[in-house]
Amino acid sequence: METIIFIPLACSTAILPYYHELEKYNLDYGGISVVAMEFGIKSALFDEYLIRDTWLMSFGGLFVLLCMWLYTGSLFLTVMTIIAIVFSLGISYFTYTLVFELHFFPFMNLLTTVVAVGIGADDAFIFCKVWQAMKNKKSNSLSQIMNDTMHHALVSMIVTSFTTSAAFLASYISSITAIKCFSVFAGISVLANCFLMVLWFPACVVVWERFPVSRLNVIRGCLLACMQRFCCVSQWTISLACYMKYSRIEKVLLEKEKMFIEFVIRFRLLWFISLTLVAIASSFVVLYYPRLQLPNSTEFQLFDASHQFEQYDLKYKHLFWFTKTERLELEAGINLKLPLRFVWGVTPQDNGNYLEPDALGTLKIDESFNMSAPESQSWLLKFCRNLKKQPFYQPEMGVLLPNCFIESFIDWMERRCKDEFEDIDRSPCCETSVFPYTSWIFNTCILEAIGDLYDTIYFIPGAAGPKFSKDQVPTIKAVVVEYDSNYPFSLSYNYMYDFINQVETWFDEQLKTAPETMRGGWFVSSFEFYDLQRILSQGTIMAIGVSMLLAFIVLFLATLNIVTSLYAILNITCSIFVTMAILVLLGWKLNILESVAVSTAIGLTVDFSLHYTVNYRLAPPECLNDRKEATKYSLTNMLKPVTMAALTTGMAGAFMLPSTILAYIQIGTFLLTVMGVSWLYATFHLVGLLALGGPKGNFGQCTYSQLFCQPDKQSSKFARNRAAASSLSDTHELDLLTNSKSFSNSSAPNLLHRTLSGSRPGPSRYIVSDHSPSATSAITIITAEDA
Repeated sequence: METIIFIPLACSTAILPYYHELEKYNLDYGGISVVAMEFGIKSALFDEYLIRDTWLMSFGGLFVLLCMWLYTGSLFLTVMTIIAIVFSLGISYFTYTLVFELHFFPFMNLLTTVVAVGIGADDAFIFCKVWQAMKNKKSNSLSQIMNDTMHHALVSMIVTSFTTSAAFLASYISSITAIKCFSVFAGISVLANCFLMVLWFPACVVVWERFPVSRLNVIRGCLLACMQRFCCVSQWTISLACYMKYSRIEKVLLEKEKMFIEFVIRFRLLWFISLTLVAIASSFVVLYYPRLQLPNSTEFQLFDASHQFEQYDLKYKHLFWFTKTERLELEAGINLKLPLRFVWGVTPQDNGNYLEPDALGTLKIDESFNMSAPESQSWLLKFCRNLKKQPFYQPEMGVLLPNCFIESFIDWMERRCKDEFEDIDRSPCCETSVFPYTSWIFNTCILEAIGDLYDTIYFIPGAAGPKFSKDQVPTIKAVVVEYDSNYPFSLSYNYMYDFINQVETWFDEQLKTAPETMRGGWFVSSFEFYDLQRILSQGTIMAIGVSMLLAFIVLFLATLNIVTSLYAILNITCSIFVTMAILVLLGWKLNILESVAVSTAIGLTVDFSLHYTVNYRLAPPECLNDRKEATKYSLTNMLKPVTMAALTTGMAGAFMLPSTILAYIQIGTFLLTVMGVSWLYATFHLVGLLALGGPKGNFGQCTYSQLFCQPDKQSSKFARNRAAASSLSDTHELDLLTNSKSFSNSSAPNLLHRTLSGSRPGPSRYIVSDHSPSATSAITIITAEDA
């Protein structure tokens, strides 16, 4: 049983303090509870909660900070990474507002903060992983270690950033302002983050390596003392990062990691088949049943469904008679018939700024339109009479003069020319003029006719009727013919589509018989909500297709291997379908925020797959001929960074779930889902696919020379010799992305013989390292100068 209580308070923001007082009390008493409220302050409360719940994002940021500290073992590098992320957002905002001069900043752009944190942490994890591997591999100078690290990490960092940015920028094709603005801001943020992580973060790593240890110990001791004194935190908790790095736990984790890698590769067929079947089932859920639904409510939900304000709007609002009447009228179509509105004289062009909601643009006049032409008058009269015979026309009671003004104008022109009572001669605007009228008579009499019609009670000014210019002698520049249809307004996309298709088909047939002066007409009705549904359904699918195409192009240009690029795109597609299927089963509908989330899912899903794919091609030559070994190499290098990136971004979303704002809850749910699905499919599905059918050696491998030019034989021979020497060096992995032939260490003697015999011109120096575990020395080959 429900009842309602009216409180004598005005619905305004002035009662916000009163509502906050109510929040402090338990509104349950004796089995009676307040389940819904309506104070008219829903939007104001949303603005207030929007700022209040930012502390949830702060906790998510602190968790990311802690994870990065644990992984890198350096608070300095962690802080520098956060600063780089903040700088990237600042650069993006500067470019967005001052360079592009965009003043509309929608709420959706805040989602870019979470994306920037995830991508920035991902790049930091990869760089630190490769840096540590290069340090442990050999004891060269710091510049050489940095050179090797950049050769290995730069490809993954740049490729993932460019593909993610391309996925965001692809959403620019949408006609919705909020989605366009988000695509611009997010795309710029990712590129700025890539620029800083490639230049800023390596410099920070060098500074950290050169930092005196004694000074570091002093700072660390002061930090521990301060946190113990003021925060009551134990030294073991503060030193957890160092403990994880130097204690036995790290050895245990390394053993568990090896076991996990063996587990993934051993059951590769099982992972690939099972996850592929899940992706196929998910595609059925997204595309067929229950499929991704379009929005079916004109009321925009701001809070969680359990909130009292949302409970009133969603459940209890239409149970009371003062609002139930409106609902019944909506369902019965009373006074809510879709109008039949036909326009001439104005071209159907929207030349406003799609990035600024207030920039509506200007009307563009159809220069070929001429209502005063006799053929235009005759055709318009015939059109109005044919319109009334159509099945979608709603007969009207009473007189509405402006609906098709040509009929009213003809009746007005049939008056007597001489008025004996007032002694007035109305010529030529009288019965002596024969329809269709000449242009001069029409232009002269229509002004007087409209003036007289305004004096009657039947002429209701509105959208319908002739529209005049503001010249000294006004002329008709546009005409609107409007009647009611017998189709009531509906939130159903299919219902509205049938109505529009029926009317436009008939109207196109009518225009085929129209004179040149009337062929520029077009039909419009109450299509605001329908247009939103149409743009979301078509624009989102198109954005997904463009994003996937751009991701494939960037990945192929980076690896130049068609097979691994197709594998990565297949894996990304499966991840997108599974993510969207989970959101569909959770009850999501394709609204503006959900459409932005789909674009963000593409950008975030790309990263993990690209890391594994790129490192598969970066495997040593002896591993490339064995799929399992190349896959194991990729997993060994990228498992930790990918797992930490998924963990940090996913948990940052988990901290947003306790919010009462629906957008924050949806963002948190989305981040948890997309990170979990992306990590699962990249680590098991893609890795399993590479272990089963990954390219061996140089199968499917292209070079830039093959794509853009045909080098001569001498340059090809020089390139092959250089590739052979590079394959023996410790930085050979990056060259495998573009070389066409691999060499093993056994080719060193032949290379030495060819080099000393002077078969290749030019001086050079190569360091050939034995990759066996017992290697303790290196071979230095110095070529002689040509005579």
